Amino acid sequence: MIRISAWNDNDDSMRDLDAGRFAADSARGHRLVWIDLVGDDDAAHRAFMQDRLGLDKLAVDDALRVRHPPKYEDLEGGWSFLLMRGFDANSTNVKFGTIQLALFWRGNLLVTRHAKPSASVSEVESALASGDHAAPSDAWMLLYSILRRVLDRYLPILLRIEARLEEIEELILQRPSDRLLAELMEFSSQLKRLRRIGAYHEKCFASLRTHGPKERGIVPSQLTDLFEQAERLHSLSTLQYETAADLTNGYLSVSAHRLNNVMRVLTVVTVLFVPLTFIAGIYGMNFEFMPELTWRWSYFIVLGAMSSVAIGLLILFRRKGWI
Repeated sequence: MIRISAWNDNDDSMRDLDAGRFAADSARGHRLVWIDLVGDDDAAHRAFMQDRLGLDKLAVDDALRVRHPPKYEDLEGGWSFLLMRGFDANSTNVKFGTIQLALFWRGNLLVTRHAKPSASVSEVESALASGDHAAPSDAWMLLYSILRRVLDRYLPILLRIEARLEEIEELILQRPSDRLLAELMEFSSQLKRLRRIGAYHEKCFASLRTHGPKERGIVPSQLTDLFEQAERLHSLSTLQYETAADLTNGYLSVSAHRLNNVMRVLTVVTVLFVPLTFIAGIYGMNFEFMPELTWRWSYFIVLGAMSSVAIGLLILFRRKGWI
């Protein structure tokens, strides 16, 4: 699906344009034109972006890929290209999915492309259509609104993960279980993805601040805001990834310590019963001639000897600090 929205200089209302008749020079008569390409019809999207808008073929290839690292670059013809990785519309917890969001802009023209529905783009579209969002004055203001929403969707999920990690830290000391370990492994895997995405986004906005287009409408403070938000998300995901790794190591250490305690008790019990079993084995043999068996006090003497051995071993283990 290709949707084209436009705003005129003397009218803040949003109107739709016919995608079948649109060309690159069609944007000249409007204050701002936003082209949103949604879905997996790569052939139609490629034809529109390359043939109608004259976008660079390699950049279009990157925009159509299912997976490509986020990046920013300047293109020929005055175009700027930003590739972002955002959450899909159904992502609200640690089991999130991501989509690729490609953004091209030049002058008063903004092009967005995403294979699946984007909650960030949908929010901006709904806000503009209902009047809750002021009509953007130029392409940059519209671009900033979308990018800010893309980044803002990361924070709630990271905060939920942080709160859960704090709960797990307490549970590990109280009642560790395999379920907690499985949850920690899942957090580590997802946080590794978030950390990688955050690093790419931070690099993108750093490059945009340094080498971005110096055209009218771009607000340096907003660029800085995007960079700082990306930097914060990268830092937060890195911190939580390290926390999850530390908790995993802590869980394994606690489990190993508990296992060592169990093995120590079992070892002490085994060592205690080895000599006792040896003594019982000797006098349990059914030989006919065993003088001790006919003594009046032999039974009590053997019990006393066995008790002495057991008590002596317990005292020895205690002095060694083994129990």
